[in-house]
Amino acid sequence: MAFGALSSLGAGSGVLTYDVIDKLKKADEATMINPFKRRLENTQKKETALDNLITQISLFKSSFSDFKNGEIFQKRLADVNGSSVSAEVNSGVKVQSVTMDVKQLAQNDVYESKGYDSKDSKINDTGDDQTITIGYKDDSKQLTIKDGATLSDLKEAINEADIGITASIIDTGSDDNPYKLILKGNDTGKDNIIKLDFGNIDDLELNNTVYQSKKYDEDTDKVNDSGDTQTFKISVNGTDFKMDLDDGATVKDMVDKINNGDLKDDDGNSLAGISAKFEDGHIKIHLTDIGDISINDDNLTTNMNDETDFTNENRVQTAKNSEFKYNGVDVERDNNKIEDLVVGLTMNLNSTGKSTINIKQDDETINQEINDFVSGYNSLVSKIQELTNFDPDNKSTGVFQNESVIKNITRDMSRMLFNSFATQTVTKTDRNGSEYEQVINLNAADFGFSMNKTGFLDFDSSKFTNMLKNHPDETEKFFSDDENGAFSKILNYVDSLTKGNNSTLELLNQQYKNEEKSYENTIEDSKKRIDVRYQTMAMQFASYDEMINSYNVQSQTIQQSIQAMINAK
Repeated sequence: MAFGALSSLGAGSGVLTYDVIDKLKKADEATMINPFKRRLENTQKKETALDNLITQISLFKSSFSDFKNGEIFQKRLADVNGSSVSAEVNSGVKVQSVTMDVKQLAQNDVYESKGYDSKDSKINDTGDDQTITIGYKDDSKQLTIKDGATLSDLKEAINEADIGITASIIDTGSDDNPYKLILKGNDTGKDNIIKLDFGNIDDLELNNTVYQSKKYDEDTDKVNDSGDTQTFKISVNGTDFKMDLDDGATVKDMVDKINNGDLKDDDGNSLAGISAKFEDGHIKIHLTDIGDISINDDNLTTNMNDETDFTNENRVQTAKNSEFKYNGVDVERDNNKIEDLVVGLTMNLNSTGKSTINIKQDDETINQEINDFVSGYNSLVSKIQELTNFDPDNKSTGVFQNESVIKNITRDMSRMLFNSFATQTVTKTDRNGSEYEQVINLNAADFGFSMNKTGFLDFDSSKFTNMLKNHPDETEKFFSDDENGAFSKILNYVDSLTKGNNSTLELLNQQYKNEEKSYENTIEDSKKRIDVRYQTMAMQFASYDEMINSYNVQSQTIQQSIQAMINAK
Protein backbone atom coordinates (compact mmCIF):
# COMPACT_ATOMS: atom_id res chain seq x y z
CA MET A 1 0.00 0.00 0.00
CA ALA A 2 1.07 3.65 -0.43
CA PHE A 3 1.46 6.18 2.40
CA GLY A 4 1.80 9.47 0.53
CA ALA A 5 5.15 11.33 0.73
CA LEU A 6 6.90 8.84 2.97
CA SER A 7 8.85 7.52 0.03
CA SER A 8 12.15 7.18 1.97
CA LEU A 9 10.78 4.60 4.40
CA GLY A 10 13.41 1.85 4.87
CA ALA A 11 16.20 3.83 3.30
CA GLY A 12 17.97 4.34 6.62
CA SER A 13 17.33 1.07 8.39
CA GLY A 14 16.55 -1.37 5.67
CA VAL A 15 14.17 -2.90 8.25
CA LEU A 16 11.27 -0.49 8.76
CA THR A 17 9.77 -1.00 5.24
CA TYR A 18 6.26 -0.86 3.77
CA ASP A 19 6.36 -4.60 3.33
CA VAL A 20 6.61 -4.96 7.09
CA ILE A 21 3.61 -2.63 7.56
CA ASP A 22 1.53 -4.53 4.95
CA LYS A 23 2.22 -7.83 6.67
CA LEU A 24 1.27 -6.42 10.04
CA LYS A 25 -1.88 -4.88 8.54
CA LYS A 26 -2.96 -8.14 6.89
CA ALA A 27 -2.48 -9.93 10.18
CA ASP A 28 -4.80 -7.44 11.89
CA GLU A 29 -7.38 -7.70 9.08
CA ALA A 30 -7.35 -11.50 9.41
CA THR A 31 -8.14 -11.12 13.10
CA MET A 32 -10.48 -8.13 13.10
CA ILE A 33 -12.26 -8.17 9.69
CA ASN A 34 -12.20 -11.59 8.01
CA PRO A 35 -14.39 -13.32 10.64
CA PHE A 36 -17.09 -10.71 10.06
CA LYS A 37 -16.73 -11.07 6.29
CA ARG A 38 -17.37 -14.79 6.62
CA ARG A 39 -20.40 -14.11 8.81
CA LEU A 40 -21.65 -11.54 6.29
CA GLU A 41 -21.27 -13.99 3.41
CA ASN A 42 -23.11 -16.68 5.39
CA THR A 43 -25.94 -14.28 6.23
CA GLN A 44 -26.25 -13.24 2.58
CA LYS A 45 -26.45 -16.90 1.60
CA LYS A 46 -29.23 -17.34 4.16
CA GLU A 47 -31.13 -14.37 2.73
CA THR A 48 -30.91 -15.77 -0.79
CA ALA A 49 -31.87 -19.25 0.39
CA LEU A 50 -34.78 -17.83 2.40
CA ASP A 51 -36.10 -15.90 -0.61
CA ASN A 52 -36.02 -19.10 -2.67
CA LEU A 53 -37.72 -21.03 0.13
CA ILE A 54 -40.51 -18.46 0.45
CA THR A 55 -41.07 -18.67 -3.32
CA GLN A 56 -41.30 -22.45 -3.11
CA ILE A 57 -43.75 -22.20 -0.20
CA SER A 58 -45.91 -19.83 -2.25
CA LEU A 59 -45.94 -22.31 -5.15
CA PHE A 60 -46.84 -25.06 -2.71
CA LYS A 61 -49.71 -22.99 -1.33
CA SER A 62 -51.11 -22.28 -4.79
CA SER A 63 -51.26 -26.02 -5.52
CA PHE A 64 -54.08 -26.59 -3.02
CA SER A 65 -55.53 -23.19 -2.07
CA ASP A 66 -58.92 -24.16 -3.57
CA PHE A 67 -59.41 -26.59 -0.69
CA LYS A 68 -59.88 -23.74 1.76
CA ASN A 69 -63.55 -23.29 2.67
CA GLY A 70 -64.42 -26.31 0.49
CA GLU A 71 -64.10 -24.43 -2.84
CA ILE A 72 -62.58 -27.46 -4.55
CA PHE A 73 -65.59 -29.60 -3.65
CA GLN A 74 -67.88 -27.07 -5.35
CA LYS A 75 -66.19 -27.55 -8.74
CA ARG A 76 -68.52 -29.04 -11.30
CA LEU A 77 -68.20 -30.92 -14.56
CA ALA A 78 -70.82 -30.85 -17.34
CA ASP A 79 -70.89 -34.27 -18.99
CA VAL A 80 -72.96 -34.03 -22.19
CA ASN A 81 -74.48 -37.03 -23.94
CA GLY A 82 -75.48 -35.95 -27.43
CA SER A 83 -74.19 -33.40 -29.91
CA SER A 84 -77.05 -30.90 -30.08
CA VAL A 85 -75.84 -29.05 -26.98
CA SER A 86 -72.51 -28.17 -25.38
CA ALA A 87 -72.32 -26.86 -21.83
CA GLU A 88 -70.20 -24.92 -19.36
CA VAL A 89 -70.88 -25.01 -15.64
CA ASN A 90 -69.70 -22.85 -12.75
CA SER A 91 -68.70 -24.00 -9.28
CA GLY A 92 -71.49 -24.59 -6.82
CA VAL A 93 -74.23 -25.57 -9.27
CA LYS A 94 -76.49 -28.27 -7.87
CA VAL A 95 -75.60 -31.77 -9.04
CA GLN A 96 -78.39 -32.72 -11.45
CA SER A 97 -79.32 -33.93 -14.94
CA VAL A 98 -80.86 -31.73 -17.62
CA THR A 99 -82.55 -32.97 -20.80
CA MET A 100 -82.58 -30.79 -23.92
CA ASP A 101 -84.50 -31.52 -27.12
CA VAL A 102 -83.56 -28.81 -29.60
CA LYS A 103 -86.27 -28.26 -32.22
CA GLN A 104 -84.92 -25.14 -33.91
CA LEU A 105 -81.81 -22.98 -33.65
CA ALA A 106 -82.04 -19.21 -33.37
CA GLN A 107 -81.07 -17.49 -36.60
CA ASN A 108 -80.07 -14.05 -37.89
CA ASP A 109 -81.98 -12.26 -40.62
CA VAL A 110 -79.95 -12.44 -43.87
CA TYR A 111 -80.74 -11.07 -47.32
CA GLU A 112 -78.84 -11.16 -50.59
CA SER A 113 -79.42 -8.80 -53.50
CA LYS A 114 -79.63 -9.55 -57.19
CA GLY A 115 -76.30 -9.79 -59.02
CA TYR A 116 -74.32 -6.88 -60.45
CA ASP A 117 -71.44 -6.89 -62.89
CA SER A 118 -69.25 -4.77 -60.60
CA LYS A 119 -68.96 -3.40 -57.08
CA ASP A 120 -69.13 -0.01 -58.78
CA SER A 121 -72.44 -0.63 -60.50
CA LYS A 122 -74.81 2.30 -59.96
CA ILE A 123 -77.80 1.77 -57.71
CA ASN A 124 -79.02 5.39 -57.89
CA ASP A 125 -79.28 6.79 -61.40
CA THR A 126 -82.37 8.96 -60.76
CA GLY A 127 -80.47 12.21 -61.29
CA ASP A 128 -81.05 13.30 -57.67
CA ASP A 129 -79.93 12.35 -54.20
CA GLN A 130 -82.37 9.88 -52.67
CA THR A 131 -83.34 8.95 -49.13
CA ILE A 132 -83.78 5.36 -48.00
CA THR A 133 -84.86 4.12 -44.58
CA ILE A 134 -83.06 1.27 -42.86
CA GLY A 135 -84.36 -0.35 -39.69
CA TYR A 136 -83.39 -3.08 -37.25
CA LYS A 137 -85.22 -4.19 -34.11
CA ASP A 138 -86.90 -1.02 -32.80
CA ASP A 139 -84.47 1.42 -34.40
CA SER A 140 -84.44 3.06 -37.82
CA LYS A 141 -82.31 5.61 -39.66
CA GLN A 142 -82.62 7.54 -42.86
CA LEU A 143 -79.67 7.41 -45.23
CA THR A 144 -78.91 9.79 -48.08
CA ILE A 145 -77.80 7.97 -51.21
CA LYS A 146 -76.04 10.36 -53.59
CA ASP A 147 -76.91 10.48 -57.27
CA GLY A 148 -74.60 8.04 -59.04
CA ALA A 149 -73.96 6.04 -55.83
CA THR A 150 -72.62 2.54 -56.37
CA LEU A 151 -73.20 -0.80 -54.74
CA SER A 152 -70.04 -0.22 -52.64
CA ASP A 153 -71.35 3.21 -51.59
CA LEU A 154 -74.58 1.63 -50.35
CA LYS A 155 -72.64 -0.99 -48.39
CA GLU A 156 -70.54 1.68 -46.67
CA ALA A 157 -73.59 3.82 -45.87
CA ILE A 158 -75.38 0.89 -44.20
CA ASN A 159 -72.32 -0.05 -42.14
CA GLU A 160 -71.67 3.55 -41.08
CA ALA A 161 -75.28 3.78 -39.87
CA ASP A 162 -74.23 1.34 -37.10
CA ILE A 163 -77.78 0.16 -36.57
CA GLY A 164 -77.03 -3.54 -36.04
CA ILE A 165 -76.86 -4.64 -39.66
CA THR A 166 -73.62 -5.69 -41.34
CA ALA A 167 -73.42 -5.16 -45.10
CA SER A 168 -70.87 -6.90 -47.31
CA ILE A 169 -70.34 -7.61 -50.99
CA ILE A 170 -69.45 -11.09 -52.20
CA ASP A 171 -68.19 -12.30 -55.53
CA THR A 172 -70.25 -15.41 -56.29
CA GLY A 173 -67.94 -16.40 -59.15
CA SER A 174 -70.81 -16.39 -61.61
CA ASP A 175 -69.95 -15.41 -65.17
CA ASP A 176 -72.97 -13.12 -65.28
CA ASN A 177 -73.38 -10.36 -62.65
CA PRO A 178 -71.34 -12.05 -59.86
CA TYR A 179 -71.44 -9.28 -57.22
CA LYS A 180 -74.18 -9.37 -54.57
CA LEU A 181 -74.89 -7.21 -51.53
CA ILE A 182 -75.38 -9.25 -48.34
CA LEU A 183 -77.30 -7.78 -45.39
CA LYS A 184 -77.00 -9.65 -42.08
CA GLY A 185 -78.61 -8.78 -38.77
CA ASN A 186 -76.01 -8.97 -36.01
CA ASP A 187 -78.32 -10.70 -33.50
CA THR A 188 -80.47 -13.82 -33.64
CA GLY A 189 -84.14 -13.91 -32.72
CA LYS A 190 -87.46 -13.61 -34.52
CA ASP A 191 -87.91 -9.95 -33.55
CA ASN A 192 -84.48 -8.94 -34.85
CA ILE A 193 -85.48 -8.46 -38.45
CA ILE A 194 -83.98 -6.23 -41.12
CA LYS A 195 -86.26 -3.46 -42.41
CA LEU A 196 -85.46 -1.52 -45.57
CA ASP A 197 -87.41 1.00 -47.63
CA PHE A 198 -85.48 1.74 -50.84
CA GLY A 199 -87.58 4.73 -51.85
CA ASN A 200 -86.82 5.57 -55.49
CA ILE A 201 -83.45 3.81 -55.90
CA ASP A 202 -82.87 0.39 -57.38
CA ASP A 203 -84.54 -2.05 -54.93
CA LEU A 204 -81.82 -4.68 -55.53
CA GLU A 205 -84.68 -7.25 -55.76
CA LEU A 206 -84.30 -8.00 -52.05
CA ASN A 207 -88.07 -8.42 -51.69
CA ASN A 208 -89.06 -11.24 -54.01
CA THR A 209 -92.20 -12.14 -52.11
CA VAL A 210 -95.24 -11.77 -54.34
CA TYR A 211 -98.45 -11.25 -52.39
CA GLN A 212 -101.06 -13.17 -54.37
CA SER A 213 -104.85 -13.25 -54.21
CA LYS A 214 -107.18 -16.17 -54.82
CA LYS A 215 -107.87 -16.98 -58.47
CA TYR A 216 -110.39 -14.96 -60.45
CA ASP A 217 -111.87 -15.64 -63.91
CA GLU A 218 -111.78 -12.04 -65.12
CA ASP A 219 -110.52 -8.70 -63.91
CA THR A 220 -114.16 -7.64 -63.75
CA ASP A 221 -114.83 -10.07 -60.89
CA LYS A 222 -115.72 -8.40 -57.60
CA VAL A 223 -113.20 -8.10 -54.76
CA ASN A 224 -115.84 -6.51 -52.51
CA ASP A 225 -119.30 -7.99 -52.48
CA SER A 226 -119.94 -7.35 -48.79
CA GLY A 227 -122.62 -4.72 -49.36
CA ASP A 228 -120.51 -2.03 -47.70
CA THR A 229 -117.27 -0.10 -48.19
CA GLN A 230 -114.26 -2.12 -46.93
CA THR A 231 -110.69 -1.11 -46.02
CA PHE A 232 -107.63 -2.82 -47.51
CA LYS A 233 -104.49 -2.37 -45.35
CA ILE A 234 -100.80 -3.13 -45.72
CA SER A 235 -98.55 -2.63 -42.66
CA VAL A 236 -94.91 -1.98 -43.50
CA ASN A 237 -92.43 -1.97 -40.60
CA GLY A 238 -94.94 -0.54 -38.18
CA THR A 239 -96.65 1.96 -40.49
CA ASP A 240 -100.18 1.29 -41.75
CA PHE A 241 -101.15 2.16 -45.33
CA LYS A 242 -104.89 1.97 -46.11
CA MET A 243 -107.35 2.46 -48.95
CA ASP A 244 -111.11 2.02 -49.19
CA LEU A 245 -112.80 -0.25 -51.74
CA ASP A 246 -116.46 0.49 -52.42
CA ASP A 247 -119.04 -2.26 -52.51
CA GLY A 248 -118.87 -3.88 -55.94
CA ALA A 249 -115.19 -2.91 -56.56
CA THR A 250 -113.56 -5.20 -59.10
CA VAL A 251 -110.15 -6.77 -59.50
CA LYS A 252 -109.23 -4.01 -61.97
CA ASP A 253 -110.43 -1.33 -59.56
CA MET A 254 -108.19 -2.68 -56.83
CA VAL A 255 -105.11 -2.98 -59.11
CA ASP A 256 -105.60 0.55 -60.42
CA LYS A 257 -106.04 2.09 -56.96
CA ILE A 258 -102.82 0.40 -55.72
CA ASN A 259 -100.84 1.57 -58.77
CA ASN A 260 -102.30 5.08 -58.45
CA GLY A 261 -100.92 5.46 -54.91
CA ASP A 262 -104.24 5.22 -53.03
CA LEU A 263 -102.58 3.19 -50.23
CA LYS A 264 -101.71 6.00 -47.80
CA ASP A 265 -100.63 6.43 -44.19
CA ASP A 266 -102.37 8.65 -41.65
CA ASP A 267 -100.39 11.66 -42.92
CA GLY A 268 -101.50 11.13 -46.49
CA ASN A 269 -98.24 9.70 -47.76
CA SER A 270 -98.55 7.01 -50.41
CA LEU A 271 -96.84 3.68 -49.97
CA ALA A 272 -93.77 3.87 -52.22
CA GLY A 273 -92.26 0.97 -54.09
CA ILE A 274 -95.48 -0.99 -54.55
CA SER A 275 -96.99 -2.27 -57.79
CA ALA A 276 -99.89 -4.56 -58.66
CA LYS A 277 -101.10 -6.48 -61.71
CA PHE A 278 -103.66 -9.10 -62.71
CA GLU A 279 -101.77 -12.12 -64.05
CA ASP A 280 -102.63 -15.81 -64.48
CA GLY A 281 -105.97 -15.19 -62.76
CA HIS A 282 -104.41 -13.65 -59.61
CA ILE A 283 -103.93 -10.17 -58.24
CA LYS A 284 -100.18 -10.00 -57.64
CA ILE A 285 -98.66 -7.29 -55.44
CA HIS A 286 -94.92 -6.57 -55.26
CA LEU A 287 -93.23 -4.40 -52.63
CA THR A 288 -89.68 -3.09 -52.63
CA ASP A 289 -89.71 -2.77 -48.83
CA ILE A 290 -88.44 -5.65 -46.71
CA GLY A 291 -89.00 -6.34 -43.04
CA ASP A 292 -92.16 -6.67 -40.97
CA ILE A 293 -94.90 -6.68 -43.59
CA SER A 294 -98.49 -7.86 -43.20
CA ILE A 295 -101.73 -7.58 -45.24
CA ASN A 296 -105.25 -7.20 -43.87
CA ASP A 297 -107.90 -7.96 -46.50
CA ASP A 298 -110.73 -8.93 -44.14
CA ASN A 299 -114.21 -8.82 -45.70
CA LEU A 300 -112.71 -8.83 -49.21
CA THR A 301 -112.64 -11.85 -51.50
CA THR A 302 -108.89 -11.70 -52.19
CA ASN A 303 -107.65 -14.08 -49.39
CA MET A 304 -104.03 -12.91 -49.89
CA ASN A 305 -102.79 -14.33 -46.58
CA ASP A 306 -104.07 -17.75 -47.56
CA GLU A 307 -102.86 -17.72 -51.15
CA THR A 308 -99.40 -16.09 -50.81
CA ASP A 309 -96.26 -18.20 -50.46
CA PHE A 310 -94.34 -15.93 -48.10
CA THR A 311 -90.96 -17.41 -48.93
CA ASN A 312 -88.46 -14.95 -50.38
CA GLU A 313 -85.61 -16.48 -52.35
CA ASN A 314 -83.48 -13.41 -51.59
CA ARG A 315 -84.08 -13.78 -47.85
CA VAL A 316 -81.52 -16.53 -47.49
CA GLN A 317 -82.06 -16.86 -43.74
CA THR A 318 -85.04 -15.77 -41.68
CA ALA A 319 -84.71 -14.39 -38.16
CA LYS A 320 -85.93 -17.05 -35.75
CA ASN A 321 -85.92 -17.85 -32.08
CA SER A 322 -84.46 -21.05 -30.77
CA GLU A 323 -87.09 -23.58 -29.74
CA PHE A 324 -86.41 -26.54 -27.47
CA LYS A 325 -87.79 -28.70 -24.71
CA TYR A 326 -86.02 -28.21 -21.38
CA ASN A 327 -86.75 -31.15 -19.09
CA GLY A 328 -89.86 -31.71 -21.21
CA VAL A 329 -91.07 -28.09 -21.03
CA ASP A 330 -91.36 -26.05 -24.26
CA VAL A 331 -89.01 -23.04 -24.16
CA GLU A 332 -88.24 -20.31 -26.70
CA ARG A 333 -85.29 -17.88 -26.64
CA ASP A 334 -83.93 -15.30 -29.06
CA ASN A 335 -80.42 -16.82 -29.12
CA ASN A 336 -78.55 -20.11 -28.93
CA LYS A 337 -76.67 -19.36 -25.70
CA ILE A 338 -78.99 -20.31 -22.85
CA GLU A 339 -77.91 -18.98 -19.45
CA ASP A 340 -81.11 -18.29 -17.52
CA LEU A 341 -82.60 -21.74 -16.92
CA VAL A 342 -80.04 -23.01 -14.40
CA VAL A 343 -78.00 -20.37 -12.60
CA GLY A 344 -74.34 -21.01 -13.36
CA LEU A 345 -75.02 -23.33 -16.32
CA THR A 346 -74.48 -22.11 -19.89
CA MET A 347 -75.92 -24.29 -22.65
CA ASN A 348 -74.89 -23.65 -26.24
CA LEU A 349 -77.33 -24.98 -28.82
CA ASN A 350 -75.38 -26.51 -31.71
CA SER A 351 -77.95 -28.40 -33.76
CA THR A 352 -81.37 -29.96 -33.57
CA GLY A 353 -81.65 -33.17 -31.59
CA LYS A 354 -81.68 -34.54 -28.06
CA SER A 355 -78.93 -34.24 -25.46
CA THR A 356 -78.57 -34.88 -21.75
CA ILE A 357 -76.35 -32.76 -19.53
CA ASN A 358 -75.16 -34.45 -16.35
CA ILE A 359 -73.79 -31.93 -13.85
CA LYS A 360 -71.35 -33.79 -11.61
CA GLN A 361 -68.81 -33.07 -8.95
CA ASP A 362 -65.47 -32.67 -10.70
CA ASP A 363 -63.74 -35.67 -9.07
CA GLU A 364 -60.91 -35.65 -11.60
CA THR A 365 -59.93 -32.06 -10.76
CA ILE A 366 -60.16 -32.78 -7.02
CA ASN A 367 -57.88 -35.79 -7.44
CA GLN A 368 -55.47 -33.80 -9.58
CA GLU A 369 -55.24 -30.98 -7.06
CA ILE A 370 -54.51 -33.44 -4.26
CA ASN A 371 -51.75 -34.93 -6.42
CA ASP A 372 -50.48 -31.38 -6.99
CA PHE A 373 -50.50 -30.88 -3.23
CA VAL A 374 -48.46 -34.05 -2.72
CA SER A 375 -45.95 -33.00 -5.41
CA GLY A 376 -45.68 -29.52 -3.92
CA TYR A 377 -45.33 -30.92 -0.41
CA ASN A 378 -42.56 -33.32 -1.46
CA SER A 379 -40.71 -30.61 -3.39
CA LEU A 380 -40.84 -28.37 -0.32
CA VAL A 381 -39.64 -31.19 1.95
CA SER A 382 -36.76 -31.90 -0.45
CA LYS A 383 -35.79 -28.22 -0.44
CA ILE A 384 -35.88 -27.98 3.35
CA GLN A 385 -33.84 -31.18 3.70
CA GLU A 386 -31.25 -29.70 1.35
CA LEU A 387 -31.07 -26.46 3.36
CA THR A 388 -30.87 -28.17 6.78
CA ASN A 389 -28.83 -31.30 6.04
CA PHE A 390 -25.57 -32.41 7.65
CA ASP A 391 -23.28 -34.80 5.77
CA PRO A 392 -20.73 -36.30 8.22
CA ASP A 393 -18.79 -37.94 5.39
CA ASN A 394 -18.22 -34.74 3.46
CA LYS A 395 -18.55 -32.60 6.57
CA SER A 396 -20.94 -30.32 4.70
CA THR A 397 -23.94 -28.57 6.21
CA GLY A 398 -26.95 -26.80 4.77
CA VAL A 399 -27.23 -23.07 5.23
CA PHE A 400 -30.12 -23.54 7.72
CA GLN A 401 -28.68 -26.57 9.51
CA ASN A 402 -28.97 -24.81 12.86
CA GLU A 403 -32.20 -22.88 12.09
CA SER A 404 -34.98 -24.57 14.07
CA VAL A 405 -37.70 -22.40 12.48
CA ILE A 406 -36.89 -23.89 9.05
CA LYS A 407 -36.31 -27.43 10.29
CA ASN A 408 -39.70 -27.50 12.05
CA ILE A 409 -41.76 -26.66 8.94
CA THR A 410 -42.01 -30.22 7.59
CA ARG A 411 -42.61 -31.65 11.05
CA ASP A 412 -45.43 -29.18 11.70
CA MET A 413 -47.15 -29.81 8.35
CA SER A 414 -46.91 -33.57 8.75
CA ARG A 415 -48.45 -33.32 12.19
CA MET A 416 -51.32 -31.16 10.87
CA LEU A 417 -52.05 -33.64 8.08
CA PHE A 418 -51.91 -36.86 10.07
CA ASN A 419 -53.35 -35.53 13.34
CA SER A 420 -56.53 -34.20 11.71
CA PHE A 421 -59.73 -36.20 11.86
CA ALA A 422 -63.23 -36.31 10.45
CA THR A 423 -65.96 -38.16 12.32
CA GLN A 424 -68.25 -40.72 10.76
CA THR A 425 -71.25 -42.31 12.41
CA VAL A 426 -71.80 -45.97 11.50
CA THR A 427 -74.46 -48.44 12.51
CA LYS A 428 -73.26 -51.72 13.99
CA THR A 429 -74.89 -54.84 15.44
CA ASP A 430 -73.96 -56.33 18.81
CA ARG A 431 -73.92 -60.02 19.73
CA ASN A 432 -77.58 -59.90 20.60
CA GLY A 433 -78.52 -58.60 17.18
CA SER A 434 -79.26 -55.10 18.42
CA GLU A 435 -78.15 -52.20 16.35
CA TYR A 436 -76.17 -49.32 17.80
CA GLU A 437 -74.35 -46.30 16.42
CA GLN A 438 -70.63 -45.80 16.73
CA VAL A 439 -68.58 -42.69 15.95
CA ILE A 440 -65.39 -43.41 13.99
CA ASN A 441 -62.53 -40.99 13.52
CA LEU A 442 -61.17 -40.89 9.97
CA ASN A 443 -57.59 -39.74 9.45
CA ALA A 444 -55.26 -39.05 6.53
CA ALA A 445 -54.57 -42.74 5.98
CA ASP A 446 -58.28 -43.36 5.39
CA PHE A 447 -58.18 -40.81 2.57
CA GLY A 448 -55.16 -42.36 0.81
CA PHE A 449 -52.16 -40.59 2.41
CA SER A 450 -49.06 -42.27 3.78
CA MET A 451 -45.59 -41.08 4.76
CA ASN A 452 -42.51 -43.04 3.66
CA LYS A 453 -39.31 -43.31 5.66
CA THR A 454 -37.61 -40.48 3.75
CA GLY A 455 -40.28 -38.01 4.90
CA PHE A 456 -42.11 -37.80 1.57
CA LEU A 457 -45.86 -38.22 1.03
CA ASP A 458 -47.51 -40.98 -1.01
CA PHE A 459 -51.13 -40.79 -2.20
CA ASP A 460 -53.53 -43.55 -3.25
CA SER A 461 -56.02 -41.89 -5.62
CA SER A 462 -58.32 -44.91 -5.78
CA LYS A 463 -58.69 -44.97 -2.00
CA PHE A 464 -59.52 -41.27 -1.96
CA THR A 465 -62.01 -41.60 -4.84
CA ASN A 466 -63.82 -44.36 -2.96
CA MET A 467 -64.09 -42.16 0.15
CA LEU A 468 -65.30 -39.20 -1.91
CA LYS A 469 -67.99 -41.32 -3.53
CA ASN A 470 -69.24 -43.08 -0.40
CA HIS A 471 -68.58 -40.43 2.26
CA PRO A 472 -68.61 -37.02 0.51
CA ASP A 473 -69.50 -34.98 3.62
CA GLU A 474 -66.78 -36.54 5.76
CA THR A 475 -64.25 -36.14 2.94
CA GLU A 476 -65.01 -32.45 2.52
CA LYS A 477 -64.87 -31.93 6.28
CA PHE A 478 -61.47 -33.64 6.59
CA PHE A 479 -59.87 -31.45 3.94
CA SER A 480 -61.72 -28.15 4.15
CA ASP A 481 -63.38 -27.64 7.53
CA ASP A 482 -62.51 -24.07 8.59
CA GLU A 483 -60.96 -25.03 11.92
CA ASN A 484 -60.27 -28.76 11.85
CA GLY A 485 -59.73 -29.54 8.15
CA ALA A 486 -56.22 -30.80 7.41
CA PHE A 487 -55.66 -28.58 4.37
CA SER A 488 -57.26 -25.60 6.07
CA LYS A 489 -54.80 -26.00 8.93
CA ILE A 490 -51.84 -26.26 6.57
CA LEU A 491 -52.99 -23.24 4.55
CA ASN A 492 -53.33 -21.16 7.72
CA TYR A 493 -49.91 -22.39 8.86
CA VAL A 494 -48.33 -21.47 5.52
CA ASP A 495 -49.89 -18.01 5.80
CA SER A 496 -48.39 -17.62 9.27
CA LEU A 497 -44.99 -18.40 7.74
CA THR A 498 -45.09 -16.04 4.78
CA LYS A 499 -48.05 -13.63 4.83
CA GLY A 500 -47.50 -10.13 6.20
CA ASN A 501 -44.67 -8.26 7.88
CA ASN A 502 -45.08 -10.18 11.12
CA SER A 503 -45.01 -13.64 9.55
CA THR A 504 -42.39 -16.07 10.85
CA LEU A 505 -40.16 -16.12 7.79
CA GLU A 506 -40.51 -12.39 7.14
CA LEU A 507 -39.30 -11.72 10.70
CA LEU A 508 -36.44 -14.15 10.11
CA ASN A 509 -35.63 -12.36 6.87
CA GLN A 510 -35.60 -9.02 8.68
CA GLN A 511 -33.29 -10.52 11.29
CA TYR A 512 -30.85 -11.52 8.54
CA LYS A 513 -31.01 -8.06 6.99
CA ASN A 514 -30.24 -6.50 10.36
CA GLU A 515 -27.32 -8.90 10.83
CA GLU A 516 -26.07 -8.08 7.35
CA LYS A 517 -26.16 -4.35 8.11
CA SER A 518 -24.45 -4.89 11.47
CA TYR A 519 -21.64 -6.94 9.88
CA GLU A 520 -21.18 -4.36 7.13
CA ASN A 521 -20.91 -1.59 9.73
CA THR A 522 -18.47 -3.61 11.83
CA ILE A 523 -16.28 -4.33 8.82
CA GLU A 524 -16.33 -0.68 7.74
CA ASP A 525 -15.46 0.55 11.25
CA SER A 526 -12.65 -2.01 11.59
CA LYS A 527 -11.20 -0.98 8.23
CA LYS A 528 -11.18 2.64 9.29
CA ARG A 529 -9.44 1.85 12.62
CA ILE A 530 -6.82 -0.30 10.92
CA ASP A 531 -6.21 2.35 8.24
CA VAL A 532 -5.67 5.01 10.93
CA ARG A 533 -3.42 2.68 12.95
CA TYR A 534 -1.16 1.91 10.03
CA GLN A 535 -1.11 5.43 8.73
CA THR A 536 0.22 6.38 12.18
CA MET A 537 2.64 3.46 12.18
CA ALA A 538 3.95 4.47 8.75
CA MET A 539 4.57 7.99 10.04
CA GLN A 540 6.37 6.59 13.10
CA PHE A 541 8.40 4.20 10.98
CA ALA A 542 9.39 7.09 8.75
CA SER A 543 10.54 9.15 11.75
CA TYR A 544 12.49 6.23 13.19
CA ASP A 545 13.98 5.49 9.81
CA GLU A 546 15.08 9.12 9.47
CA MET A 547 16.79 9.00 12.87
CA ILE A 548 18.53 5.75 12.00
CA ASN A 549 19.63 7.22 8.73
CA SER A 550 21.05 10.27 10.59
CA TYR A 551 22.91 8.02 12.99
CA ASN A 552 24.22 6.01 10.10
CA VAL A 553 25.53 9.17 8.43
CA GLN A 554 27.15 10.37 11.64
CA SER A 555 28.68 6.94 12.19
CA GLN A 556 30.09 6.94 8.69
CA THR A 557 31.58 10.44 9.23
CA ILE A 558 33.27 9.39 12.49
CA GLN A 559 34.57 6.22 10.90
CA GLN A 560 35.96 8.24 8.01
CA SER A 561 37.68 10.70 10.46
CA ILE A 562 39.19 7.85 12.46
CA GLN A 563 40.36 6.18 9.31
CA ALA A 564 41.93 9.44 8.15
CA MET A 565 43.76 9.84 11.44
CA ILE A 566 45.03 6.27 11.20
CA ASN A 567 46.15 6.81 7.67
CA ALA A 568 47.95 10.05 8.73
CA LYS A 569 50.07 8.16 11.26
